[in-house]
Amino acid sequence: MAEARSLRVGSRTRTLLIALSTALVAAAAFANSLVNINHARLPDFALAFDGDDPVALVNKAQSDLASGALSAEGSDAVLSIVRRSVAQLPLNAPAFRLLGLSSAANADLPGVRAQMAISERMERRDPAAQLWLIEDAVQRNDVAGALRHYDLALRNDESTRAVLYPVLTDAMENAAIRARFVPYMSAPPPWLESFLRFAVSQTQQPVAIADLAKRAGGFPDGAPYTSLDRELLTQLVAFEDFEAAIAHFKRIKDADLSAATTLALTDKTTDEAYMPITWQAFSIDGIEPFVLSSPEGAGAVEIEAELEAGYTGPVARKLVALKPGSYTVTAAMRAEDFGGLDRAVWSITCAGGSGAPLANDAVDLADEFDLRSSFTVPADCPVQLALVSAETTLRTGYLKLVLAEIDLKRGQPTTR
Repeated sequence: MAEARSLRVGSRTRTLLIALSTALVAAAAFANSLVNINHARLPDFALAFDGDDPVALVNKAQSDLASGALSAEGSDAVLSIVRRSVAQLPLNAPAFRLLGLSSAANADLPGVRAQMAISERMERRDPAAQLWLIEDAVQRNDVAGALRHYDLALRNDESTRAVLYPVLTDAMENAAIRARFVPYMSAPPPWLESFLRFAVSQTQQPVAIADLAKRAGGFPDGAPYTSLDRELLTQLVAFEDFEAAIAHFKRIKDADLSAATTLALTDKTTDEAYMPITWQAFSIDGIEPFVLSSPEGAGAVEIEAELEAGYTGPVARKLVALKPGSYTVTAAMRAEDFGGLDRAVWSITCAGGSGAPLANDAVDLADEFDLRSSFTVPADCPVQLALVSAETTLRTGYLKLVLAEIDLKRGQPTTR
């Protein structure tokens, strides 16, 4: 009986010990999980559970350095933290980056370079180290090295793009950097398409992006890049870099180069991919445009615009690079549902010039009518802007205006 009682007590004790051991293991696992979840974002919280967690030690030190709670001057405290962190996790890139930042605060430039290099070799995903290495390479005028660190940072951490894209866009204004950037255009890294889209839309010098594309033989092939030429052409025209816009158009693969030297209405001269070198029909409040096949056939098209009565403004425009000399132009047009005072206006000006128009004509709308002009392109006018506008009176309803055909001839004066 005593032996049986003793066995029951021993069994209960073992059960309790097993339960206690299981609970301790579970608690330790839970604490370890809390540490792993929070050591990057909440290092103080993580250190409350594990005072030697290597990641939390480094992140707390970085936070304390940033807030001034820890001084990098005379870096004994920082060195102690780094030693504790590395003792727990020898392959610890953030710890060496922290030591590098401390060296920087103490003006130990060779030291910080060495520590940042160690950090990079251990973990190229460390964005802070890459950012420091970019700046250091720039200071040493090491363009290739700076771009390599840009590439690593942008590949490994998308959050760095908000910081690096604007800086890299500004850097493209430097011809030496554009030359070094060409290999990235030839073998596109995963961030290139989004960077180029940012650069084209945000640059203050679109001619620099056009030069980059020229050096690289054009934007990379592939669907993600197909709209970049049009976006760049639009920016070049918006910044009034008209000659650069024409030059870029002539370098685009598969573009019909004759579109830059004619005002004719064809499927190729109205291709949206190359506006406004090709005809651009305006789509703004009060006007809805359509590009439709012409009854003439053979690739001819018409630009039809439905206008709200009272609309006054542009209908269509095109850039053209005519050689110096005398020209005549006839634009055949049609209109429907027009009022007695409604007019169509035609002008050709030197793109970006402030002088009088080379050609200017206004005609009252009719079922069918022509706009005709004779004009001379001077030697100092390499790019011209053709613009068709409408001036309509305020009333209810809509009217239709059709630009049906344009005939441009050289050296043949016209009379109405």
